[in-house]
Amino acid sequence: MQFNNVTCPHCGLLCDDLTVAVDEGVVQLQTPRDVNCSKAFADATISADLPSPKIAGREVSLDEAIHKASEILAHASQPLINGLIADVQACRAAIALTEKVGGVIDHANGKNIRPNVAIMQRLGKVKTTLAEARNRADNVIIFGSQVLDRFPRLMDRILKPEQSLGSQQTINKSITVLDAAGTETSPQISQHESINYQQLELDSLDSIIQALQNVIENNSATAADDNLQILHKLRDQIYQKNYTVLIWSTSLLDAEAAEQTIQSITLSIKKVMQDVRCVGMPLGGSKGEITASQVVTWQAGVPLPVAFMSGVPQHDPVLYNGPEMLEKQEADAMLWLSTYRSTDTPPACDIPTVVIGHANMRCDDAAVFIPVGIPGIDTRGLACRTDSVATLPLLKIRDIGLPHASDVIEKITQQI
Repeated sequence: MQFNNVTCPHCGLLCDDLTVAVDEGVVQLQTPRDVNCSKAFADATISADLPSPKIAGREVSLDEAIHKASEILAHASQPLINGLIADVQACRAAIALTEKVGGVIDHANGKNIRPNVAIMQRLGKVKTTLAEARNRADNVIIFGSQVLDRFPRLMDRILKPEQSLGSQQTINKSITVLDAAGTETSPQISQHESINYQQLELDSLDSIIQALQNVIENNSATAADDNLQILHKLRDQIYQKNYTVLIWSTSLLDAEAAEQTIQSITLSIKKVMQDVRCVGMPLGGSKGEITASQVVTWQAGVPLPVAFMSGVPQHDPVLYNGPEMLEKQEADAMLWLSTYRSTDTPPACDIPTVVIGHANMRCDDAAVFIPVGIPGIDTRGLACRTDSVATLPLLKIRDIGLPHASDVIEKITQQI
């Protein structure tokens, strides 16, 4: 059976114009014919018989698995609810569970969420939406060609669409992609002749962004001569255009320098905005972090990570950092929620782990494993787009008997 206008939850763009075919559980993307998008949908095909819930590797009924999961979390003094690679409903259920057990909730991509939150709190941000970038921008600068691989239809859907509400100038917008020396270039660069691709002799995207800030603020002594020439031309182009969008993905930045790098982007934008329009468009959401961040902020009033030990939500990006809690053995049980990809498995740890995840996921060491449906394939749901201004519906296009993650989490919560 063929389904049209399907929303793809596998990257933050949430393209909602896909055609997907389902045949006896096999899921195949018909259009668009993009390799990266097709791989994501191919992972939805169940490779063997429908897996059963398991306790310590032993197949059990769903009720038994839920009961065991509730026991583990109820007896923990500081459980960690982690992953959150899921839709709105599952994230809402996860927050309710965290509050019930007095635990900590964090996202698998927390390291990419925290730098953006910190800069928003300290400096504020001037950001734009996908629609604005598509219809109003006449100049785009992308930091890292791998952005095009992680968001495969960014060019076709947003930056170079066949139709646009904008003028001829915005339709034929200038697009510059900057890479650091030695970086593997995205294949999309050769597919779009309109892209001005520059590989600078700097060691990282962080260095490029900070060098551009120096040029914009007329303090370019740290850039090499060739780099300086490229960046000066780029600065002049920004001031000559009407609407510039700076695009980056925090996952491509150095984890230790990400906050400082995003600060450089923010300060550059503020400087340019004194004379001409310039905005940022950070891209994320390939692991559902935009959805999780939005839901937690709506429900708890504070961003991730959040602790409920005192009975009220408390945000502290240092104390409640999920990976560090596991490393320092500060959590004594973990629930890992991951519904979109079979490869998003829980981190290795020595504490009892309850996994609510993709049916193809291999979790041999989990204390409890409960396979659930994929949002947008097996269950209906909602997901938040990378620009945080739209929440799109996910359709149910297959029925193989897998439960919705939110239903499983709610039953666990009820038994505690």
